[in-house]
Amino acid sequence: MTIGARGSHVGWRDGRSGSWNRLGLVSVSAGTAGLLWCMVAHYRPGTTVKVSLTPEFLIGEGPYRFSRNPMYVCEQAIWEGWAMYFGSPALLASGAVLGGAMHYAVGREEKTLRNRFGSSWDEYANRVRRWL
Repeated sequence: MTIGARGSHVGWRDGRSGSWNRLGLVSVSAGTAGLLWCMVAHYRPGTTVKVSLTPEFLIGEGPYRFSRNPMYVCEQAIWEGWAMYFGSPALLASGAVLGGAMHYAVGREEKTLRNRFGSSWDEYANRVRRWL
């Protein structure tokens, strides 16, 4: 059984989601589309990307023009969308914990990027917002 299926379901009646709950699927869809856009930016045709914890280059195209962390933004949108769809306070609280963990991870990642890319990173970070 999934976490979304447990506990109370705010807005649900007779085992069915309410209209407001179904709006959460918009967030799930937008987040999924955003992740696909991120994947296109990462894996352009004809290029190979070495799997590594240390990035080889900065990406400033596609969704990375609007956010330095679009994958995290999209993942959070998906998580919160499911919380809304299921009307689940447990999912909503879990999403808040996930958001805190992402904030912490981003701080560490940005230090690595600054050390690796120097002024290129600083220029990018000054031009593009961390989240949205």
